[in-house]
Amino acid sequence: MSRFQFICKEIWKGKSVTRAFLNYHLQQETLHGETIDIGGGKNADYVSFMKRSEAVRFVTFDIKAGEKVNFESDALPAKDNSYDTVLFLNVMEHIFNHQHIANEVVRIIKPGGKLIGFVPFLMWYHPDHRDFFRYTHEALEIILDRAGSKEIIVTFVGYGPFTAASQMVLGLLPKPCAVIWFAIHYAIDYLYFCLKPNNTNRHALGYVFLASK
Repeated sequence: MSRFQFICKEIWKGKSVTRAFLNYHLQQETLHGETIDIGGGKNADYVSFMKRSEAVRFVTFDIKAGEKVNFESDALPAKDNSYDTVLFLNVMEHIFNHQHIANEVVRIIKPGGKLIGFVPFLMWYHPDHRDFFRYTHEALEIILDRAGSKEIIVTFVGYGPFTAASQMVLGLLPKPCAVIWFAIHYAIDYLYFCLKPNNTNRHALGYVFLASK
């Protein structure tokens, strides 16, 4: 299935353009060993798009589910070097003290383990319960480096300016109209890049970040 077909299918399911692109990208990632999803809730559907090794043991941790931890200041309830894979998607923009939570997330990764995260960039205000920041790839690299990460890779998620703009009203449209709306803007971006080939990666819907320790 092509990227375009995948995104259209996800939009038909009711996903935002950003979430559709994220789910497409996550198909490249694999969960290994002891895995924790921080802040994703009990039924985060993005997990289903990732591959799993045979030995994955999966747990979730989310303050919305009743865990009494302040992400702004408290230590996560896990020992140092506890997890082979740590998921940290769509959370950091909601934390004002972002360096603290980044430090904590990296702290609980085992040596040789992997962090898989995501933050939105060209996105509307979405309080849950608050919404503070949008991060560039440069900011993420600095934050993760200061947290003690190694082999940091930050990947652009999205396509072009018209695709990014399409999602601002896409959620207001019926499903058939939403898919058509997206397809039109995606096609315009294709023409845009034919004229402006050097402008790729300037209109990020978000960034996936990978790191190890």
